[in-house]
Amino acid sequence: MTGAWGRILDKYGQRVAVVRDGAETLCRAFLQPALETREDWFQSLPTPLGTVRRDQWLYLGPPEVSLDGLGDGYVAWNNTQFEVRAAQPVCLGEDTVYWWALLAVRDPEPEDGPGETA
Repeated sequence: MTGAWGRILDKYGQRVAVVRDGAETLCRAFLQPALETREDWFQSLPTPLGTVRRDQWLYLGPPEVSLDGLGDGYVAWNNTQFEVRAAQPVCLGEDTVYWWALLAVRDPEPEDGPGETA
């Protein structure tokens, strides 16, 4: 990655990992909560089984780390895993300038307790 976008990410971006098929690619990206301003939107939603996180995160990442076809992969940052809800390359002419994505906090994998089998 070269140019102004690369310098901005190097200086101000967070260190994230894009995990695809078990392989981890480290890069720098902007990752910020996308806050809703509507009165009927809450970051978590109470349900009979507990609260469900509904918060969304904005991802702006380098052009060489594609989020296309991530499948069961995820973006990891700050001990949190995010699933990709939507992702698009942002292009200038024929060149991808950066990746835009909308992420959601991934549900933690259930841990096997005593007496439980996988």
